[in-house]
Amino acid sequence: MSVIDELRREGDLSQAYDLAKERLSIKSNKDLIKRDLARVLTDLLQKNCYSVQADQFFDYLNEFYALEIPKTDSVIHENIMWQVGKFIKELTRSEAPSEVFDRLYDIISDIELPRGSSLFTFITSSVLESKDLNDSYINVLLKCRVRHLPANHFEAINEDGEKKPSLGELLLLNIAKNVTHRDKPIESDVHILLEELEYVEENYSNIPYVNYYKAKAYNCIGDKLKAEEAILIYLKKRSKEYLAWELLSDISDDKERKVQALCKSVICHTRPGQLLRSKTKLFYLLVKEKKFDVAKSLYKNITKTKQDLGKNRSDDWRSLSNDSWFKSVKKEVDYLSYCYNRSNDIVAYVFKDWKSHTGIIYGLNLVKDLAEFVVADDVHGAFKYFGDKRFKVGDFVSLKLQRVANHEGVKYKALYVEKSEKRPKRNIYKVVEDEISKNNERYFVGTVPINFSFAESKGYKLGDIVRVKAVKLPSSRVKEENKWKVLSLYNKG
Repeated sequence: MSVIDELRREGDLSQAYDLAKERLSIKSNKDLIKRDLARVLTDLLQKNCYSVQADQFFDYLNEFYALEIPKTDSVIHENIMWQVGKFIKELTRSEAPSEVFDRLYDIISDIELPRGSSLFTFITSSVLESKDLNDSYINVLLKCRVRHLPANHFEAINEDGEKKPSLGELLLLNIAKNVTHRDKPIESDVHILLEELEYVEENYSNIPYVNYYKAKAYNCIGDKLKAEEAILIYLKKRSKEYLAWELLSDISDDKERKVQALCKSVICHTRPGQLLRSKTKLFYLLVKEKKFDVAKSLYKNITKTKQDLGKNRSDDWRSLSNDSWFKSVKKEVDYLSYCYNRSNDIVAYVFKDWKSHTGIIYGLNLVKDLAEFVVADDVHGAFKYFGDKRFKVGDFVSLKLQRVANHEGVKYKALYVEKSEKRPKRNIYKVVEDEISKNNERYFVGTVPINFSFAESKGYKLGDIVRVKAVKLPSSRVKEENKWKVLSLYNKG
């Protein structure tokens, strides 16, 4: 052990530092002295990793890198970076000025961290924590790359039943948002992002939003074909994501598709404030198309939402209500119903490769605006129909469904619905011609139970031959195991 190292271990850092500097200027065996000085500098950094001592920290850090210690001395370099990580956390805690972070991140921007190590995790997570205090953090994260995190940091986190994003997911999403939200995207950064998204997609299936940000990234660099390919993959898994439909609109060069995708975006179920951007984009496109009746309805909704949320309305926005087209509209159109119908084509396009199922509408919940359908006893559900008068109880429908399994059981989400001429399966839909009969105080037409009071009100009596159309209700929705709902009852003639 050298004298310098003995002094360091005894805590006499000042004397150890002075002696190392002195010997470094006169001794020939400088490599050993450099290592001794590096260890002293590590301890000095540890003692000065506070915001108020930032200048001293930077002096010691720069002095260390000026020594040009070989990278093969990895322990020395790693010990230095542990102190840097502590310094970053202290700067974040004290909300240091962005210039301090910029200065530090510029120094360490080319440092190679040991991949898959706890040090890598410590540095990247510390840098991420500082993101609200500076802009230069992104350069460090892009250099480090998400893929080099230990694999366990991509596993989903479940705390007291609440799902939280993993560190890997947080890093990836923050990089993606930063790179794709710039006014002037840097192409080299976009390519790094795409490489990381591809890597995560191939290796960690539990990370959502990958294809959404692939689409944004490709759109940033003008690759519309790959952007659309990625967003279509994403929408097939997350069809209720309003941001994804908005992005499809941004990607599309076709004017009609742009409008259709925005129409789908604004009818997605989410908090009203989150739809303001999509609604505003759609509003201006509708005005351009001279769809003034819908545009006025949408304008009023946007204005009310802004008022409710306390958001500022610009003078230009306020002045729109004085435009001649606005005043000329006497009868407004319900924009939700309009958007539902106009978005049908784009929804059909997204799910064109999905299998269609034939079902029947057995109920309309007017209060909740839901159409209830059944395809089979174990395949049924409801879809929001926005008061569309085309749909009636008893209508045959063709549905593209997504099976969703969770702790509540299995549900079927209707992705796309259109009226159909094709009959559903016989085990859920019957057309029976027979006489009205009575058995054990119950009334039937063939095997279908009926409400005899209703039949009597129509002038029918026991023994009359009638035709009945009926749908079998899902057993999980009603108490009876074999419950049929009569859709129509009439004389066969």
